[in-house]
This record gives sequence, structure tokens and C-alpha cells, in this order.
Amino acid sequence: MFSTLQIWAFRDVLRRPVETLLLALAVTLTIAILGTLLLFPRALYDTIERLLDASPAIVVRRVNATGWQPLPVQEALSAVRNVIGVVSVRPRIWGVVRAPQGPVTVMGLPPDYLARGYAHQTERLPSRGQALVGAGVLSGQAAKTITLEGALSRPFEIIGRLPDPTSVFTHDLVLLNMADARQLIGLPEGYASDLAVAVFHEDEQSAILSDLTTAFPWPVQCLTRHQSAGMYASGLNRGSTLSAITVIPAVLAVCLLVMVNIRLTMGRQSELGIMKSMGWTTGTIVRLQLYRTLSVGLPSAAVGLVLALFMVYGPGTTWIGKVFLGWETLPPKLYLAPQGALTVLLEVAGLILVPVAVSALGPAIKSATTDAHALIEGINTQ
Repeated sequence: MFSTLQIWAFRDVLRRPVETLLLALAVTLTIAILGTLLLFPRALYDTIERLLDASPAIVVRRVNATGWQPLPVQEALSAVRNVIGVVSVRPRIWGVVRAPQGPVTVMGLPPDYLARGYAHQTERLPSRGQALVGAGVLSGQAAKTITLEGALSRPFEIIGRLPDPTSVFTHDLVLLNMADARQLIGLPEGYASDLAVAVFHEDEQSAILSDLTTAFPWPVQCLTRHQSAGMYASGLNRGSTLSAITVIPAVLAVCLLVMVNIRLTMGRQSELGIMKSMGWTTGTIVRLQLYRTLSVGLPSAAVGLVLALFMVYGPGTTWIGKVFLGWETLPPKLYLAPQGALTVLLEVAGLILVPVAVSALGPAIKSATTDAHALIEGINTQ
């Protein structure tokens, strides 16, 4: 299974346990830190992109000089249905109210509708006086009721929790019966917060905006799914820029690791001289050094990658959300996209292992092509 040279290299590594342990620890921690910092923005992007696929194609809000305004449902529906390309329109009722642990978003659900993102993960819809809550609404509490304060204050029975895979969007969300939500945010009867519009073709989102804007008798703001994705991507890019600053110490660690590895390899010149005097070829010596490096580097890289995955996707991981996004409660569950995550992890592993391997092979190649007597005597040849 293993060649004699590979077994020799592995046993040679074991002869230096302290040196091997320090090198393995340095590689592991460097890959774990760098992998975490680069994997976190990717995980957020994959999660948001996946959830946006289940969001409305276009959201229409009524606005004026002071900002958002309630939207009269019947007039709005009549205006939108005359626009070519619109498949369906759904008025939505939502707003921000106060909960025991801070502000939350409440949304009213009609009795016959539940968003695709959690349609098959919630057993029942809330009736009057009932609520479905997100993971961050009552973080760390097992309460059966929740008191919400808006235009009025009243308690609601908690009948379930929203599923973890949707928590990036539903982390601080409370789903209520539509009548309860309307009363809680003080929305008049016959009015809605906005309209969720579905179009026939995905590519029609931008093309239909001008028709939608002119269809209403009052000013409106239209936001497409593509525009929402762009805003989230822009925010993640700003976050990744901050992350890049924290990567600088990891890069410095790689440089230090390379310098130490070169020094260790140069310190074994006398051993290489003995090997050459015994008839070892340059190719054999280089392969031996490569096997030495990989026998330490590959297991260390694997452990570091596993740690990076756990730090981003592990249950109950809180520090990374608090540091980079300011999350005060338990963080949302992030979606693991195997292809995207694998690409990031392979890039990180290559970024660390390649310099380490080159730093070990370079001096070995130079020493292998130097006179054996000079190496044994420890003469520093230039």
C-alpha cells in the first residue's frame, strides 16, 4: 500500500515529535482561521441566494415625501391586474413591534397561504391569538407565550418555531393571523403594507417595472428579486472587506511558517550529505522531503478544514456572527452549498500547503545538488 520511501519518511517525521507537533499545529490553526474568515461570507451568500428564490419576484410599496404609506388593497389590485405579465398579486401586512428581547418583525398570514420557504416544515398556521416565532425572538427561552407591543399590547400563544434553514430571514420574525397583525401594527381595514407580485417570466422583472410604476394613481417603489440579491451581495462585499483585513495576520503566519520550514530543512544538510554518500539520487531525496512534508501537512490541513466548517456551520456557533454582523442572539443557521464551500476550502488548503511544500523542497533540491562532503562538514555553499 505504501512504498518503502513513504514509510521511511513517516518514521523520520516521528523521530522529531516536538518539531512535527509544532508544524502540524501551525498549519492546522492557520488553515482553520483563514478558512473560517473566507467561508463565512460564502455561506451567507449561498443561504441568502437560496432563500431569495422563494421570495416574491417584485415587491410594490406606496411612498410619498415622508416615506412609506399604507396601500389601499382594492385600488392597488385593480391597478396591478391591468399590467401585462403579472401572474398573481398578494397584499402583505407586516411591521415592526416590540418583543421582550427587543424589536421584531410581525407578518400577518392569510388562512390559506404559507411561504414556500417553510410551507412543508410547519404543521399549522396561527389562528387568532397564536404565533409562530423565529429562532432569535425568544433566544434561550422556552416560553409558551409572547407579549408584543405595537399600536396595542397583547399576549400570543406560541404554537411553533420557524425552521432553522430559513432563519437568516426569519430570525426575528413573528407570524400572526392577518387580523391580529393588522391590529398590532395599527393598519386600517382595507389597507396593506405592500404587494407581492409574481410575473410570468423571471426575466420580465426589470422590463415590467415601468408599467407597474405608471399603473398606480400614487407614487410607488418597486423592488425586484434581482435588486434584493444585489443589495445583499453589496453588503456581503463590505463585510468581506472587513474580513480581508483580519486575514493579514494569517498571511503573516504563512510567511513565518515558510521561513521556519526553510530553516528546519537547511538544518538537515548533513543528513542529506550522508544520503548522497550512500548513493541516494537527487530525485529520491526530493521525494523523501515531499513525503515528509505531506505526512504532516495533509492531516493538519484536514483537521483545519474540519474546524473551519464547524466554526461556520456548527450548531450554537455565536462568536462569528457577533464579531462580523453584530448578532446579539443565537445566530441563524447557514446553508451549506457543497460546491461553493468545497471550492473555498480547497483554495485555503492550497494557499497554505503549496508554500509550505515549496519551502521544504527548495532547500532540499539545493542540498541534493551540492557536494556530499561539503554537506557533511556543514559548509555553507552559496
